[in-house]
Amino acid sequence: MDLFLLSFATTLTIIIYSLFKYFFAKPKEKMPLAPGTFGWPIIGETIQFLNSLYYGLVHEFVQERTKKYNSHVFKTSLLGQKVVIFSGPAANKFIFTQGNKLIIGWRPKSVQKLFPSTSFVPIEHDTKRAHNVISYFLNSQNVERLISTMDNMSHLHLKNHWKGKHEVIVYDLVKLFTFSLSIRAFMGIEESDKILNLYEKFKIFTQGLLAVDINLPGTTFYKAMKAGNELRKQMKVIIKQRKVELSENPNLSKVDVLTQMINEQDEDGKYMTEVEIEDKVFGFIIGSYDTTATTITLTMKYLQQMPEYFNEIIQEQNEISMQMMPREELCWNDIQKMRKTWSFVNEVLRNTPVVQGIFREAIEDFTYEDFYIPKGWKIYLSFGATQKNGEYFPNPTKFDPSRFEGNGQVPYTSVPFGGGHRMCPGKEFARILILVFLHHLLKNFRWEPKVPSEKILYPFFLLAIPTDGYPITLSAV
Repeated sequence: MDLFLLSFATTLTIIIYSLFKYFFAKPKEKMPLAPGTFGWPIIGETIQFLNSLYYGLVHEFVQERTKKYNSHVFKTSLLGQKVVIFSGPAANKFIFTQGNKLIIGWRPKSVQKLFPSTSFVPIEHDTKRAHNVISYFLNSQNVERLISTMDNMSHLHLKNHWKGKHEVIVYDLVKLFTFSLSIRAFMGIEESDKILNLYEKFKIFTQGLLAVDINLPGTTFYKAMKAGNELRKQMKVIIKQRKVELSENPNLSKVDVLTQMINEQDEDGKYMTEVEIEDKVFGFIIGSYDTTATTITLTMKYLQQMPEYFNEIIQEQNEISMQMMPREELCWNDIQKMRKTWSFVNEVLRNTPVVQGIFREAIEDFTYEDFYIPKGWKIYLSFGATQKNGEYFPNPTKFDPSRFEGNGQVPYTSVPFGGGHRMCPGKEFARILILVFLHHLLKNFRWEPKVPSEKILYPFFLLAIPTDGYPITLSAV
């Protein structure tokens, strides 16, 4: 009986306490949302944002609101989504180093459909494997071979497509070159006819990445899906052939990303599925050739406009050529000496970022700078708002490569390749390729723009591209 009364009293106490807490206790307050406005229903501030994105002025869109709300974090509504926009070095660092358990890359539906493995491969797993493969590809044993390949292909490309020409359109030619090199490095394909066939299909495929995902005949997305299916058929044949080669010769010396993907195992010893391999190889190719071609084109445009820096870089490249003699091919040590050239490229990317920012998605509720970010909200990290901020880059409208010389900039102020564990896995590949190509270009040619006032816009809201592709008149050195 005593035990019964004790149990009854305990239960009654818990019930009374729960009822009191429910009806009278002060509810726990959540942190406030970031300042800002969602604008018009559904439309939000989409029109202003896309307009600024197209003209390369997202930094102004962000800076205006940062000043208005006195905060480097503010909320808005874009494309029917609730979005929090981040800017500043602290935001860059948070997104790239601390946000991996709170934030993932946001993939539009069009991307999810064009890359089917995204439906079952976590992004963090995806990124880790990408870094594993590329780090092996660029290790000390393989990097000299890669530089040799880049050196030879740069020389041949300039000889076949530039030499003897009076006029060329830079972006078109450089894009073909970077694609050809990416196909060779990532898939081991060297035949020019196969490369051109893949190039035409990839151009159609990439146009669908941010298209409306309506899969009806005639639409951009339909054409992209069709091109993607054709690419996958070709990839299946290549993967099958490579697996046969590996089974017959486990010590196959072929060093390319595809071979590494086939051999790559996770912590549980599992190999990638064919769909994963296809998607990752496609991702590497798209992520390398277009952005690298844009960077080279913009660098050429800025070099021609800045004769004082042009002469400094010519001198650096000539000194490297003299030190190489009688050796003709570039090596790793030569690349490391191209400091002024790389500082110039970094200032180009600060002044005209190839990509103006990145979208992410909150997968958990979290707080940042005392603001509450709800799960499911999208996040946009603006690069330009930081890179064109006088607080971090004095006189930000002045073109000054010396900002990146010596110890360079404060960490996370300029992040064209990401940062921390979110550093672009292909950064070193891109750096070497850009410097090797520029070395051969500057050794052999000078140029003048045919359209001096040519604008740089962001068609399809993706990459910075000169509106006419940067047509030039060439002269041999």
